[in-house]
Amino acid sequence: MAGGILGTGVSGLSAAQHGLDTTGHNIANVNTEGFSRQRVETQSTVGLAFRSTFLGNGTQLAGITRTFNDFNYQEVIFNASQYNSNNTKYVNASRMDNLLADPETGITTSFEEMFDGINGVTEEPTIISARNVVIARAETVAQRFNTLYEEISGQHLGAVNEEITTTIEEINSIAAEIANLNGKIQVENAVSGSGFPPNDLLDKRDLLLKNLSEMVQVDTIKRNDGTINVTIGKGITLVTNSFALPLSVERNEFDSSKLEIGVATRADTVNKTYITDQLSGGSLTGLFDARDNLILPTLNELGKLAIGLADSFNRQQTLGRDLNGDQGQYLFSDINEPQEVLSRTLNSQYNVGETKFETYIRNTNELSGEDYRLDYDGTNIEMTDMDGNVITQFTPADIATMAGGTAIAVEGTGIALAIDTNNLTAGDSFMIRPTLTGSRAIERVLEDPEKLAAADNALDISATNNPNNIELNLYELTAASAPAAPLPAPLPDNSISIEIDAGAANYVVRDSGGTVISGPNAIPADQIIDDPVAGFRFELKGVLAGSEVFDIVHADNPGFDETKKFGPGDNTNMLEMLNFQSQRNLDNGTNSLSESYADLVTTIGVETKSREISTASFETLLAGSEQRLAGIQGVNLDEEAANLIQYQQAYSAAARIITVARDTFDTLLQAAR
Repeated sequence: MAGGILGTGVSGLSAAQHGLDTTGHNIANVNTEGFSRQRVETQSTVGLAFRSTFLGNGTQLAGITRTFNDFNYQEVIFNASQYNSNNTKYVNASRMDNLLADPETGITTSFEEMFDGINGVTEEPTIISARNVVIARAETVAQRFNTLYEEISGQHLGAVNEEITTTIEEINSIAAEIANLNGKIQVENAVSGSGFPPNDLLDKRDLLLKNLSEMVQVDTIKRNDGTINVTIGKGITLVTNSFALPLSVERNEFDSSKLEIGVATRADTVNKTYITDQLSGGSLTGLFDARDNLILPTLNELGKLAIGLADSFNRQQTLGRDLNGDQGQYLFSDINEPQEVLSRTLNSQYNVGETKFETYIRNTNELSGEDYRLDYDGTNIEMTDMDGNVITQFTPADIATMAGGTAIAVEGTGIALAIDTNNLTAGDSFMIRPTLTGSRAIERVLEDPEKLAAADNALDISATNNPNNIELNLYELTAASAPAAPLPAPLPDNSISIEIDAGAANYVVRDSGGTVISGPNAIPADQIIDDPVAGFRFELKGVLAGSEVFDIVHADNPGFDETKKFGPGDNTNMLEMLNFQSQRNLDNGTNSLSESYADLVTTIGVETKSREISTASFETLLAGSEQRLAGIQGVNLDEEAANLIQYQQAYSAAARIITVARDTFDTLLQAAR
């Protein structure tokens, strides 16, 4: 019996000691992030058989468990992922909103001041100082576009790229630590057996998972040996057992300044699998969302606006006469300057050879601010938008035409394509970015205020046959490379006629004697016609009936027609430029210059507010879920103090049992002497 009492006392002493150790461990880690409160689980030892019953044999340690609720924990890491994703989007949208909406840094004020200057010239066309104001304010507008481009592409996009790189480094570091902990947990579980999990290692791993979820949404698969497999996004494996697959920062196949996320089983693999579009949640996804749905679209919209502004004023300048009676020259740089034309199309890094496309802006009214993709299958080139919707397909005949130096217009996009250098190979891909760099490229080139074309041009247009009341508008008086090359004389003859065939598919140009000097030429779908013989571009607005005849007369040819004599005080053309403030020449006739910019600011403002609301919502959800989890796993010092007293008393009582056992044993020894 003495042995039974002694064993029982020792087991109770040991249980109380474990309780004291665990309670002390809890108290010591009260401020340790991610620590889960631990508690001692004991169970009674199987009793000793004695006659028809069992005698109690003390207690034994069943396990030391952590107070942890997996449901609450999963709720925390999900809300953390969503909060950080939305907060990252909100921070970037807010910065963009502040930049574009602020009168000091935005472009609205510059627009207004430029049109105020134009209004001054309409009132006093011959005053040089008024003309100088227009020149200066055109320079201000161009510089404001340039500054916005540099700010957004250099600061905003540059900061996003830097954060993407830093975030990937952190993800890889955390993944490696999780894999390392997996190995340790596997060993500890194998050594200690069931019921004795390595709680502190599990806490560390769970904390790492929470930190990882702040950067990217994670899912875990638990294994029987205590390890977990970690996947991110749409099931991409990041950690399996004790092995971590490192992510890498890769250059976009078209644009080296645009970063993507790659993954491979080996770090030295050259061609990684891009997984950018397969990620979700966390700050990393927020960065990509800000870049692809905010920063780059903003640059495209600003570029579209800059191109539209330059094109409108340049074309109107060519349609007027300056203070000396000469044809007007470009106010801004040519939107189809050779270097810009070549830079708008990018080769894929996987292309066998480099093929250089020329992308011309043909109609700024049709520009959408979207990017496009070209794919060559060895026979045809398919053009799609970035969502994969087919825009058009170029046949071998089309490709031969483009390679021959003739640009083919792409209906509905406002652009035309030609091929400068043809190295097409089956499988080649290209990206077209018509407007991305438009705000960088715009530049005021007109220096002489006398060259400002305030007066009307010398051409009169009339219709001999026009059953559908089609409008024929002069679109632009052209040159090979305006304004570097001198603009040609308006007409090859005192008057010409433009005749549409009966099928409304082709046209010819005849001189004053009826001789064909150009054509027959096909009428393009957008009905904007470039005729190098006549020396201008003209636009047909409306549905052609066929057999229309239009006459264009050089109205101030001496002795021919004196109806439009030149006068230095004429402000007709400048009034047309003043109308650009309200004319809806962008977005298929739905927006003016100011309205287009206001739409951009409004869109970003709405996006900013939406992200702010989402961020606040998930912040509340995260705080609530963290509070619930803390209520389960957090250490309560009052409770631990009570446990400390309880285990101390149990320890003292168990020690007393041992004392009684010793005294009993001594009594038995004395009785035997």
